[in-house]
Amino acid sequence: MSTDKEEAQHLIIIRHGDRWDYENPQAWKDHTSNRKGDPPLSALGLHQARETGNFLESYLQELDIQATDITWMSSPFLRCLQTSTEALNAMTTLQADYQIPILPEDGIFEWDGKGGAWHKDLPPKEERIHYFPRLLETTSTYQPLHVPTLPEPRSAFEGRCRATLDALHKRHTYKPKTALILVSHAACCASFAYLASNQTLQDITPAAPCSLYHLQRFENTPIWALDAHDAPSSKNGFSDHLAAIGSNTVPWNHFGDKSKHLGYTGPPTSRFAPASLQQELKAAAAAATTDSKEEL
Repeated sequence: MSTDKEEAQHLIIIRHGDRWDYENPQAWKDHTSNRKGDPPLSALGLHQARETGNFLESYLQELDIQATDITWMSSPFLRCLQTSTEALNAMTTLQADYQIPILPEDGIFEWDGKGGAWHKDLPPKEERIHYFPRLLETTSTYQPLHVPTLPEPRSAFEGRCRATLDALHKRHTYKPKTALILVSHAACCASFAYLASNQTLQDITPAAPCSLYHLQRFENTPIWALDAHDAPSSKNGFSDHLAAIGSNTVPWNHFGDKSKHLGYTGPPTSRFAPASLQQELKAAAAAATTDSKEEL
């Protein structure tokens, strides 16, 4: 993606890090906590978040973005607040004179796949302040871009994402050399990336833990530019800054019928495409090669 440092406004969407409950499913199942829908990060996830902060600090400095020009929004779920905090705490040079606060944004919280069960587990935001002091200055005054209605059927999820993006566009009008950073969940990351860029899900690299999507705009338009998923050094689901993705919290872009390729809806040629789809593509390519030879 080409950048004009003097004119671009930036939107960076980040998925949370590796989940502890996915790494320890039986232990989490046996756990007596009444917050089953709000698991923490694993040790790997915490490390991924710090790696993301280290990368972002250098990347934002290359883009000539100052700490005071960054608006950082996070889903209120624990794993996203942990990801935000670890990433921001790693960005010490950028924040030498100003500590970036975290804005608790309901519009980017987890899709309600359990009839509201995950969301009712969330503690009050006032309680989160004790563990995430970057929330202190914002929790009592911040008005979310959008507050989804719960329970949220799957059919309403895309509409919620559109409503959140519309509100973001209205509240954060175009201003060059600024950055809006959203820390969210896989379904939200993939949806925001394709909706904001006016593309399709097949254009969006699956959201790996702590992967990021960097979008830009150069005027006050709701449409942002996003790299092609297969472009060199693409920031469409970028994860090269991570030493390890892990195998428990899988890269996700699976909005389809689960009976076919696990519901995968991302780029067919992505390295994260299911093995069944990759095998199907190889078979089709081999058949096409055979047909062309027979025609000769």
